[in-house]
Amino acid sequence: MGIYRFTLLFGVVLTLLLSFPNPTFGIPLEEIVAKVQGVYQRTKDFKAEFIQESTLKSLNKTQVARGKIYFKNPGKLRWDYYHPTKQEIVTDGKTLWMHISQDKQVMISELSKVYRSNTSTFFLSGMGNLKRDFDIQLVQPTLNNEEKGYLLKLVPKEPQSNLNELFLLVDRVTFQVAETYFYDFYGNIIRIRFKNPVINRGLSDSIFVFTIPKGVDVIEPPQMPQN
Repeated sequence: MGIYRFTLLFGVVLTLLLSFPNPTFGIPLEEIVAKVQGVYQRTKDFKAEFIQESTLKSLNKTQVARGKIYFKNPGKLRWDYYHPTKQEIVTDGKTLWMHISQDKQVMISELSKVYRSNTSTFFLSGMGNLKRDFDIQLVQPTLNNEEKGYLLKLVPKEPQSNLNELFLLVDRVTFQVAETYFYDFYGNIIRIRFKNPVINRGLSDSIFVFTIPKGVDVIEPPQMPQN
């Protein structure tokens, strides 16, 4: 459950997805943030290939997953993993489906119950505002390849259960998010890189509706008793 929650949070922030200007970086932070925000607001839909690297600190081991991501404003999101195992994480903005083929199970949840925070809700609804929802810093690179863009450190103003800071690598020309990573409370690092992004091509709503395969177990959260 933990990894899929992390992944959904990335979809919320990445498919968009202060401090004083630092002349070392050549452009004021507020201008960078404004341009990233502008890209997010102009993005009606988005699809890309992705590579996700999850490094487990206790084992000093990195797990690599690959797949495709689809996003449509407001609130529609789909992650299709095809390596190393087939997984599908889909939401139409109201219902969340998670399907892991090898387990022959589909987990169904109400999206509002999975993510209760205002920060997550605003980004899913297309109303997210980086300056309002995060404290943002422009920081020096800490991982490889970050010289290709501006590295932003985002700290949610509203506490989140899964992370306390998030890093976005922003392309210096397009101001789209090219990579993102964060450290969880155990020191593990989850990093996602995007390839071949396609924006505003009119994705069909049908992409974000999940059809439950035959022969799988359906797991739903227990119903609360009514008085």
